Amino acid sequence: MTRVLLISSTFPPVTGGSAVVYDNICRAAQPQVVGLAPSCDYQTGLPIEGVEAHDRSAPYVIHRLPLLRPAEGGKSHALADLRLMLRVLKTALGIARREGIRTICLGDLVYGGWLVFPLRYLFGYKVLIYVHGEEVTTRDGGGLFDAWRARFLAHAHAVIAVSSFTRDALMRLMNLDPAKIVLIPNGVDLARFQLRPRNPALAARLGVAGRRVILSVGRLVPRKGADRLIAAMPAILNAVPDAHLLIAGQGMLRTTLDALVREKNLLDRVTFLGEVTDEDLVDLYELADVFALPNREMPDGDTEGFGLVFLEANACGKPVLSGRAGGVVDAVTDGVNGLAVDGNDSEAIAAGLTRLLQDDRLYARLAQGGLETARRGDWKNRAAEFLKACDQAP
Repeated sequence: MTRVLLISSTFPPVTGGSAVVYDNICRAAQPQVVGLAPSCDYQTGLPIEGVEAHDRSAPYVIHRLPLLRPAEGGKSHALADLRLMLRVLKTALGIARREGIRTICLGDLVYGGWLVFPLRYLFGYKVLIYVHGEEVTTRDGGGLFDAWRARFLAHAHAVIAVSSFTRDALMRLMNLDPAKIVLIPNGVDLARFQLRPRNPALAARLGVAGRRVILSVGRLVPRKGADRLIAAMPAILNAVPDAHLLIAGQGMLRTTLDALVREKNLLDRVTFLGEVTDEDLVDLYELADVFALPNREMPDGDTEGFGLVFLEANACGKPVLSGRAGGVVDAVTDGVNGLAVDGNDSEAIAAGLTRLLQDDRLYARLAQGGLETARRGDWKNRAAEFLKACDQAP
């Protein structure tokens, strides 16, 4: 039986797409996959709230170190960084030896990819690297680890890509041998995300009872397109006067988006929810009529590697609207489980959402297509593909 140690700085209760991926692989493949993650936030160095509660309830084994990479909140010192790296390596080796693990998967390319060298060449482990997209498409242009990304990938036994876009980027930007790449699209937890009736109490609490709800979930960063979505709302309201936009997530654009809502006189039609719990997220999908995240590629190459939220919304019976950038084209097929538009074009976003909210036949067809798309992406299937990739990597 193949056993795998999965190492990543992004693991629940930290939020984000990669954290969801690693959590679900560990859940669906337990007890074969064991996790190693930090207990502190690498951005601040402070303890992550809810770590102990998460680890107690998790059905898989997860080990913790305070940090797996230097914290961004403090000054970097070469000696301190080296000590941290040695501690991570020593801990990973100890876990692998105690639990009889011979395969290790690295979930952080830029800051964790260095582990491929000692793990493979000094200690003889099979090493895979999991790649989502932005870590190879974003051109940061600085730092030793950033410059070494292609070397890390070249020395891995295999590299997992979450979309055809990510696979192509690995070959085009990192010159990676295509024979090393295993395509495993992201999945969805069908036990959690299901078609259920709307919760009237939640609708009343959020002030959207009797309204057509557009939901967007994601970090408030430029590539997610929340600014273009807000800019589209006046045109949507002209056609669908009872529409209301709910935005879940936090990020660097929050202040800018607040100002845009005021500028467009949308204070009573756009609600920011901030970070939401896993339980609230399911309720929000149930509450929504449609899901929208009009993603786009940024000038520095930052873009979506896949877009888990689209599958989650589909699994709850909601048609989706996406951009056409990055790996989202693997998650959303225009006219099948949603509509794909130019994420830079607020008029196209408004037209697409208006169609979804007004055309009942289109809505029903895309909702059904979404359910079928989500069922094919069950995490149980994806976890089996992951274990197969680990087992068959040369």
